[in-house]
Amino acid sequence: MKIEQNKDAPSFEKISACVHCGLCLEACPTYRELRVEMDSPRGRIYLMKGILDERIEPTEDVLGHLDQCLDCRACETACPSGVEYGSILEKTRTLLEPERSHGLIVKFLRWFLFRKLLPNRKVQEVFFKMLWVQQILGLTAIGRILGRRGWLPGKLGAMAAQAPRLPLHSFRRSHKKDFDLVKGLLSFKAPKGTKKRRVALFTGCLADQLFAGVNQATVDVLTRNGCDVDVLASEQCCGALHIHNGARDQAKELAKVNVRAFNAGRYDAIVTNAAGCSAELRHYGELLDGDPAAKDFGKKIRDISEFLVEIGYTPPKGKLSGKVAYDEPCHLLHAQKISAAPKQVLADLPGIERVPLEEADACCGSAGIYSVTQPKLSKDVLARKIEMIKKSGCDTLVTGNPGCILQFRFGLREANLPVKVLHPVELLAQAYQQPKG
Repeated sequence: MKIEQNKDAPSFEKISACVHCGLCLEACPTYRELRVEMDSPRGRIYLMKGILDERIEPTEDVLGHLDQCLDCRACETACPSGVEYGSILEKTRTLLEPERSHGLIVKFLRWFLFRKLLPNRKVQEVFFKMLWVQQILGLTAIGRILGRRGWLPGKLGAMAAQAPRLPLHSFRRSHKKDFDLVKGLLSFKAPKGTKKRRVALFTGCLADQLFAGVNQATVDVLTRNGCDVDVLASEQCCGALHIHNGARDQAKELAKVNVRAFNAGRYDAIVTNAAGCSAELRHYGELLDGDPAAKDFGKKIRDISEFLVEIGYTPPKGKLSGKVAYDEPCHLLHAQKISAAPKQVLADLPGIERVPLEEADACCGSAGIYSVTQPKLSKDVLARKIEMIKKSGCDTLVTGNPGCILQFRFGLREANLPVKVLHPVELLAQAYQQPKG
């Protein structure tokens, strides 16, 4: 499997940029847990280079080391040589996917997730409605108990134990009657005389189903700060889960639809509230081989906190209370280099007490579907974070990525810690609704 045989393979120059200095080791959550060289960024680059040069066979053991990587990209922040580890890993996984011998159940689950559920909102609506009914009947709670006690097999037990609480409707579903079917838009207008920007909100797919409240809070905050907000009916999944799991060609098809649909020139910004989504959306230009429209699209992507600080938003006057700790999502901090903006938003909230969180820049172990595919290692990584949260003494943990929110809620529930987990924009929206302090 020579590097030059596939245009999606990582380039020889990029994969050779690693000088094996080892400064990435302590930044890597799996290396910290396992203390195995092949489970470090340096070791995995050695394996990937060997596979691509046909010096190492992609055996189950070798693939296991690559599969255990969270793709958190903390190593990129630590690397003095600028190694693009995330891109190298994702492209290598794409090349290796056809070589894998998945069982029938895994093949079905990959087909359903990547080809049916993520790209199709109608399928999502039916699927999540079934899960909601299951929740109302108490079956989800029973599944959590069985999964927690190890009475369900393997990955099924992990999924059952981690099952989140679902809202009745997605954000899009709750506004279905307000969609302009001709224009294919759901529009929210800023108060008269305050318009500053016209933006599109990228609602996400699973995030829209699981976090309707976060999307609503995002719209409320944006309109309050003088933005007209459009939600597009034709928006597709960002493709992040596809890319992380070797389905790059499918991600490209989704990206092409999004680039055409958003027509980035119409908007001052395309705003997201999911770090995992925005990290991929920003890189559509690279994903689509330098396509100019995709590059323009990527340049318009903004995280909600980043965008608010950029436009000079109006801080709220309403007073909140409580001890709040902030955890930095990997794909916001390491992939997009955004750290100051969310902290500034929290600093502008009257009444709260900001408390420090040790290792706030370390991965929580969520990483898309990693908590299901690698449940034990995911829980081990999470356990370290839960200890830090407990040590902080916070009563509210704030983080800006849906997967992280789900992971922390699961871990805190397991540890019986009464800590709320919210998105920064939810706290901001709450503060706007409070009377002046």
